[in-house]
Amino acid sequence: MRTMASVWFSVLVLVSVQQVFGNVCSKDNSELNCNECIRCGGNWCNEIGSTHCVTTLEDGWCPNDQEMLLDMEPMSKAGKKVSPVYAERSLYVLKPDRMDIEYVATDELPIKMGISNTTQTSKFHIRTYDTKCRDNKCRTTIEATPLQDFCSATGSTAEFVFVTISVGHLANVTVKYFVPCACECSLKVDTNSATCNGHGDLSCGACKCHPEWTGEFCNTPICPKGRGDVQCTNPDFSYAECSGNGYCGPCETCICYTDRVGSQYFDQEEYCADICMISSQCEDCLLNSTAGDCESCVHNMIVQNFNESVRETKDHLNRNVWVACNETVNDCHIDYYARKAEDKTIYLMIERTCNDINSAPIVATPKVSIILGVLGILAAVAAIGGVMLWKHMNAIPPVPLNDPQYQNIDAEDCRGENPLYKPPTSSFKNPTYGKW
Repeated sequence: MRTMASVWFSVLVLVSVQQVFGNVCSKDNSELNCNECIRCGGNWCNEIGSTHCVTTLEDGWCPNDQEMLLDMEPMSKAGKKVSPVYAERSLYVLKPDRMDIEYVATDELPIKMGISNTTQTSKFHIRTYDTKCRDNKCRTTIEATPLQDFCSATGSTAEFVFVTISVGHLANVTVKYFVPCACECSLKVDTNSATCNGHGDLSCGACKCHPEWTGEFCNTPICPKGRGDVQCTNPDFSYAECSGNGYCGPCETCICYTDRVGSQYFDQEEYCADICMISSQCEDCLLNSTAGDCESCVHNMIVQNFNESVRETKDHLNRNVWVACNETVNDCHIDYYARKAEDKTIYLMIERTCNDINSAPIVATPKVSIILGVLGILAAVAAIGGVMLWKHMNAIPPVPLNDPQYQNIDAEDCRGENPLYKPPTSSFKNPTYGKW
């Protein structure tokens, strides 16, 4: 048999090691979730849009979907001189429960009680409520109540506490109290629920909002800071909302457009100012237009020589890297292109200016292609010339008319008639013909 000293030692150890729920019960009921509500002794309604957590039950509250906590069937075991000697009962935070212990005695016996074991804290109140004796039998009513800090922050749906009750010298009574410290519905969570506008998780009919949102349905953004009276306009550029490159979003901050020319350079921290607005602030750099760093500018800017081929560069999304800008400074109209590097450096190419410093653009030409083309043409000309020379060297030269070849042509070589031939008008007989 365990002594009462060992029982109270166990209680002290439990007090030192249990995680106490804390001061959550000091919050308003509307800020509690289901688990916190029942740990603080409240009642919970799962109906969306209802008053979820109430301390006192009223008529008409939550008619359809009240969260039902674990309720164990009471049981007890009778003894010879004391009954019961063992019992199990369900118990809820801040809701007292009473049970009777009967024992054989002519007069009231001393009753000692203590917690022998618990899965939560020792914030558990137990006392004798009333004792009556008659006909050698006494009945003592025991009242037990879990206090607000009984449940820890990690309490589950079925916690318990063992209470040992010593009835004089007759016997010890053990009572096991089941205490729910969480809601069954909390095990089912709809993350990023549409009921919570995608800004929170729905559980037990209530929204638990993400850190940046608040409200019953997580529809109100939490704004850590403001910019004054005109949160979405910047007088340095224009009084148009978000510089005309965006719209005023939650917390009165600018949301920049992403489908416009040069939108990759829209600066959300600067009211969606585009790269032309930012680069135009450095007038000295535009007027000078000499290649090199612009040391007098607030932003880091570098001017480079204008190059038409470079101007046509595309990024991986097939967007123009260089954005066309224009500015008039002291009646001097300037056309230029600008881009921003990953390190926030702004590069400028001045196309035209009233000073005509860069009026003659540099054109990057494909030198290798031109050289190969010229060499191809020269090779073709040389080949043609070589063929003609070969034909000339190997051609049969014409035979002079007095060459013997013309006089030794046999008749058999002549097979045609000359259309221009005319017969002679007279004949001649050779006197020597036939004498050889």
